Amino acid sequence: MKHLAQLLLSLFTILSFPLLAHGQASIRLSIPSRDQNNVSSSKQFIAGRTCIGCTVTINNDSVYVYPTGTFAVKKELVQGKSTFVVNAQDSTGTRYTKTVTYYYTPAPAPRPTTTFKIDFIEIRPSGNLELLEGDTLKIKTKAYPGATASWFNNEQLKELPASQSGGVPGYYVGTHIIGAEDSLLNGKITVTLRTKNGETAYLTSPNRYRYLRNEKITTGRTIDNMTYITSTTEGDRLGPNKLGYLDKNVLLQIVGKQGEYYKVRLSSKQNAFIPIPFLDTEIAQEGVPVSIISDAKIWGDDKYDYISVELSDRMPYISTQLNDPGKIIVDVHGAYAEQRVNNALQNTQEISQIAWGQPAPDVFRMMISLKHNVWGYKIYYEGNRLTVRIKRIPKNLSLNNMTIAVDPGHGGSNPGATGLTGAVEKNFTLVLSLLLKNALEKEGAKVLITRTTDQFVNNEERLSFYRQVDPDLLMSIHLNSSVNPVDVFGTATYYRQPFCEAFCAAIHKRLLETGLSDFGNNGDFNFILNNPTEFPDALIETLFLSNPGDEAALLDPAFQQLLVQKIVQGVKDYVQSVKR
Repeated sequence: MKHLAQLLLSLFTILSFPLLAHGQASIRLSIPSRDQNNVSSSKQFIAGRTCIGCTVTINNDSVYVYPTGTFAVKKELVQGKSTFVVNAQDSTGTRYTKTVTYYYTPAPAPRPTTTFKIDFIEIRPSGNLELLEGDTLKIKTKAYPGATASWFNNEQLKELPASQSGGVPGYYVGTHIIGAEDSLLNGKITVTLRTKNGETAYLTSPNRYRYLRNEKITTGRTIDNMTYITSTTEGDRLGPNKLGYLDKNVLLQIVGKQGEYYKVRLSSKQNAFIPIPFLDTEIAQEGVPVSIISDAKIWGDDKYDYISVELSDRMPYISTQLNDPGKIIVDVHGAYAEQRVNNALQNTQEISQIAWGQPAPDVFRMMISLKHNVWGYKIYYEGNRLTVRIKRIPKNLSLNNMTIAVDPGHGGSNPGATGLTGAVEKNFTLVLSLLLKNALEKEGAKVLITRTTDQFVNNEERLSFYRQVDPDLLMSIHLNSSVNPVDVFGTATYYRQPFCEAFCAAIHKRLLETGLSDFGNNGDFNFILNNPTEFPDALIETLFLSNPGDEAALLDPAFQQLLVQKIVQGVKDYVQSVKR
């Protein structure tokens, strides 16, 4: 049975990427994708594959060909036309030639606007907005220099001196704080440009703006415990920076709208954003939602320690952690304590001390000191009682006493990255994850795995499932990718929550023993499976599939086993460090 499993795994590995074989001379370029290319950057790449054993030259210069038949080089173009003749030759002397041409025209440097007009308007925050009194808008516009530009209520914009605008005159900036005089605002914003001679030019913003009267407050409630809030509405390819997840039916005060997000006021000094579908709106109510803290309890049972406080309604909360020593800080927004709150401990095994604070009149703070570093915690409501459930480190801490989640990235219709050989990320995350599952089970661990076949699994479903089953550890297996196939390579780990840093660091340190280059143990990363607080988690970007050297290593079954071996050793190192 053991040999059958190994045979099936080897067969799966072979089928996971196009067959690489000796053959007649050929060239298949991945970069660039066309023979004729107009570019505005002088740095370009030529990367692709030929037959195994073939030699490659570009303009008669020899190019290193990896054992997989792939190659990648960086070229610095001169302005105008650059032609590269890519030649492959097989062992019989047969040649295959492909010609690639670049037409390099540098992006034009910014120049002053020479005709009387307004080139563009940039207003921040961006998107269609609903605004309250006190909100701030900032504008930057490029137009004919030396004129007078104005916007709200004929407020004049300031033309930046050339020393502050890259040497180019004609950039105008301004700031406007929404006031009662803007109560008729309902539409687009127009910038007017005038000269002393009476010439006038106009440009209207593409977005719409509406003034919200704040005599009554509109509120909403979160739809489920997968509802998250963000610090902004804009972000990187992974979306806006998440402040955390909230439980169901949490009360939020709506104070505006930005694009596809509600702007919500958590407390008097902090706002956040929430996707519109995540909030069930209620009828307008008088005043700002505020809740009084009462009846605090701190206790432990046979599995967890708990802290809970009674509120008059479900209010939003944000948490973070500190390590060495371990501490959890939970801020409950829109809440305050009228009297001294009980902090007596009853049968707690992990909590060493708790302190209450009021960093703002409407923010109640829990400062939970632990005997060890954070192992995981969950925040939830039961009725209007907010509870923080703190996971204890198991007394018999070893792999054979743990449940570990392994998440193979991508799958099905979500292939992920593709290497120069045609290797697809979703296949190799599954290969590595199945090997990792097998290795962890040999150590006695119980392993949960997202998928065992090539199927699509929504990231939100992955997160929801693992938050429900609450494993001891979670590892999400991925392969990295870059538009630069030459200079970017190596192994990396990523985490979001501070208490996960040590777990990722232990794995990353071991992965460097494979000989892969160091791409870092990177914090504050916005990947969805880095967001939970219930357990330590690690996003493992094993190597760069876009780099031919890293890809060649990945295609070696022995190296796959080495990667998995080092990940398991990293998990063991982390467990031992926790025990110490």
